[in-house]
Amino acid sequence: MGSWIGHIAPGVFFIFFAFWWHINNCARYIRSLVYNRDENTRQEKYEFQGSTTYPCHCIPIKFIRRLPIESIVKILVTSIHFSIELHDGYRSQPKPHIITLYVNHMAMLFGFFLSSWVEILVHYKVPLPKRINQVMGVLAFTMEGFMFLFHLHGRGIVEVHAHQLLIVSIVCSTISAIGECFDPNNFWFIVLRSFFALTQGTWFIQAAYVLFPQTTNPSFIWDDTHDSVSLLTMSYVYHLAGNVLVLIVVYLLVYLFISRTSKLNHNRIQDDEPLNGYKLIVNGNDEENGL
Repeated sequence: MGSWIGHIAPGVFFIFFAFWWHINNCARYIRSLVYNRDENTRQEKYEFQGSTTYPCHCIPIKFIRRLPIESIVKILVTSIHFSIELHDGYRSQPKPHIITLYVNHMAMLFGFFLSSWVEILVHYKVPLPKRINQVMGVLAFTMEGFMFLFHLHGRGIVEVHAHQLLIVSIVCSTISAIGECFDPNNFWFIVLRSFFALTQGTWFIQAAYVLFPQTTNPSFIWDDTHDSVSLLTMSYVYHLAGNVLVLIVVYLLVYLFISRTSKLNHNRIQDDEPLNGYKLIVNGNDEENGL
């Protein structure tokens, strides 16, 4: 049961933040299509700016809304998961130690824990190198990928293949994060980050039921055969297609919501002119940028 939850929990984590990033990214992009200031509607034109974190405008208290809530939540979640792994992996015999499997899981979490602290430092305008948020994202996904890559020795065929498919999503997440390092205001790099984070999340949950079936029904028990590997690969492909469809639907819902109150310039959708310069997004000032 513990290993099953150990896959479900990170799955929910990635799914939640994938949707969070995608909704905010789409809202900023769609708001960037607003016409110049209209004297009747008093609408302003917003320039699209990418970000690794977003403010929580749904919170009614302004003081709390200006806190780096997203980064704080990530620190709390990773700290709780870290503590659970430490508790479950501790053994007192033959001498006090932590089982290697749990130590590996803790290392996978540490990159996201560290990057969240850096986000808080940036939020409070500590003078750090430019685009360090994006660089820390690359580090977090890289650490996660390395630990999974060398996490497979002595496992069954199906378990190895399930983890290999997960590594594909992690590598693609890393590549999209690298793209953000060079072009942090690129809408598509942020979409890719959200998409592969979502795929990580849904695949974590899929893997939980594949590796730790919660039933004795033989129809849901996977064996180490070529057919199982092929079926698992097909399942991953459907995860990719399904997640694309979900993100498109989310984009359309955000578009419908914003278009009800804003006059959009649809001609700008095909405009590929690069944005001038880069401004590090600080959550406390994000109200000036749109959402």
